[in-house]
Amino acid sequence: MPPSPVLRSSLEREIARLRPAVETLSRALHRRAELSLEEFESARLLTRFLKREGFKIRRGAGGLRTAFIARKRLGRGGARVAFLAEYDALPGLGHACGHNLIGAASAGAGAALARALRGMPGEIVIVGTPAEETIGGKVLMTERGVFRGIDCALMFHPSTENRVYTTSLACHSLQVTFHGRSAHAVSSPEKGINALDALIRLFIDLHRLRHRLPREVRMPGVIIEGGKRANIVPDRAVGRFTLRARDLPTLSRVERRFREAVRAAARGTGAGSSIRSLDHPYAEMVTNRVLADLFKKELRRLGRRTVDAPRKKMGSLDMGNVSQVVPSIHPYVAIAPHSVPLHSRDFARLAGGPRGRAGLRVATRSLAMVGMEVMSDHDTLQRARREFDAFRKGVSRSRG
Repeated sequence: MPPSPVLRSSLEREIARLRPAVETLSRALHRRAELSLEEFESARLLTRFLKREGFKIRRGAGGLRTAFIARKRLGRGGARVAFLAEYDALPGLGHACGHNLIGAASAGAGAALARALRGMPGEIVIVGTPAEETIGGKVLMTERGVFRGIDCALMFHPSTENRVYTTSLACHSLQVTFHGRSAHAVSSPEKGINALDALIRLFIDLHRLRHRLPREVRMPGVIIEGGKRANIVPDRAVGRFTLRARDLPTLSRVERRFREAVRAAARGTGAGSSIRSLDHPYAEMVTNRVLADLFKKELRRLGRRTVDAPRKKMGSLDMGNVSQVVPSIHPYVAIAPHSVPLHSRDFARLAGGPRGRAGLRVATRSLAMVGMEVMSDHDTLQRARREFDAFRKGVSRSRG
């Protein structure tokens, strides 16, 4: 059965009681603005808050020093619901992606739910997931079994729109190094092997290749190193590329074509080449619609209209990897007008101001209410599982 009005009222009261502490936590995270894998103080702020709420803390989850797992067992049996916290910032921009709000909302939702459901079956888990902006902490944590035994995974992300049915591109970042031979670039260039020529040729070949790949494929790149002086043939050139595609199988095919292009550029110029992975492949996000519909219902109760049309522009999320192993949602809650881009100083300012706090209140309440539905209504959890199982069967058929 859906939660009773009494239970909903109890949860709303606990959310209201925790609101000052949750907003203080968000502001403290915003001031720290620590970079990926350096979020020691941010993790400490979150775990200190959760410890006061009676959660048992395990640090270093998944082998990541700034990750953590906070658990609170309410009663025997029942669902195990995870709220995922992000808290890394961007260099030079601070919390320009609003991760201070994500961390505070997940901690606040989990704490309020634990208070309201005290004594009922189930367990609430807050998972601190660092390095979303770089290596993809959730990718490693998924591979290392952190989400094993979790019944559903919930989080939100601040944005310029309210959206619950989230999609994303699979992604993998690679560094390419061409190795040449230096020589005088004017008097004896023929004695050298120009590594920069190989890298430039790769850019040209990728531009041509792009037109023979699916429309959504992206392969942006930058030159990190291309020589020291114009009168010396560059003996080393380095480029970084991010490959993106609609799903992991397509990404794998794109990466094979990319590696072929690297080898061709090396052969054509006489250079050597090497490729190094910069992160772990991000899977595409699979939104569980049963859970997303619940979040949407809460947004509507709070007067928030959602954008439900398919996304025309999207990036990549390490939450995608979590969504491949457990029913998950990654909805967006607006804190900024459409004219303000994420990863900008203006977005960082809004994430630490009144609009950010308004979005935090909406997200905390909505996440907590979804968690309550899952933990108090066995049918809701079963429907979410059936949808997820159908997805997994489809994946097995398509990849088998």
